[in-house]
This record gives sequence, C-alpha cells and structure tokens, in this order.
Amino acid sequence: MKPPPLRLLRPASPTEACALLAEAGDAGRALAGGQSLVPLVNLRLAAPEVLVDLNPLTELATLACGTGALRVGAMVRQRTLERDPLVRRRLPVLPAALAHVGHFATRNRGTIGGSLAHADPAAELPLVAV
Repeated sequence: MKPPPLRLLRPASPTEACALLAEAGDAGRALAGGQSLVPLVNLRLAAPEVLVDLNPLTELATLACGTGALRVGAMVRQRTLERDPLVRRRLPVLPAALAHVGHFATRNRGTIGGSLAHADPAAELPLVAV
C-alpha cells in the first residue's frame, strides 16, 4: 500500500521542528528513522497529515560519554550505539542488548528516540532503556 496524502516538512533546527509539530497538533508526527512509523502509514494504520523530518538535524544525533553518564541524542542510530567503541567499553550491556533488537537493516536506520517515542509495547528498546 501507499501512504495517504501528507505534507513532509524538513525543519532547519530543533526549535523549528518543535514549532512545526506544535502547529500541526494531533495531525503531525515526527519522522526519525521511520522503521516503525512508515509501515504504519503505508498500511494506513496511522494517518498523519504532516510529517516533520528530523533526519537532517545532526545536532540531535550526538553521542557523548562523560563521568558516569552516557548522553544519547534522539537521532542516534541504533547501529551507532551497538558499534561505538566508547559505549562498548563504558556500558557494554547496551551494545550487547542492541545486537538482539530487530534486525541489521532496522538497526542501521532506526533511531533511539524514534523507538522510544513510538512506545510499541512489543519493542525491545524501551526495556533496554529501563
């Protein structure tokens, strides 16, 4: 199936993305990796009128390890966390768990924030995050 007609917006900043989503209200959805949202839209199980594409916002894809903390931006790809040497050293349970989330293709495109925001009760990442 193909998605119903919708508007795809590409904001230039996180601030603009928030404003566009606020303006769209319940008719809008944020598009991160799209691994969960796109199939639902294509099957017409979800019908947003507006998609706000977060993919160009590189400032949301930062990954930083500090003293006793790991800061993961919403647009960090699952595969990035799975393979990052610093994450492997500092928090080895996360890459070990991510190796079993979905399959290779979805981990390459899927984002941490997108998976958590989608809140699918059958998803593995919310459990890993807890």
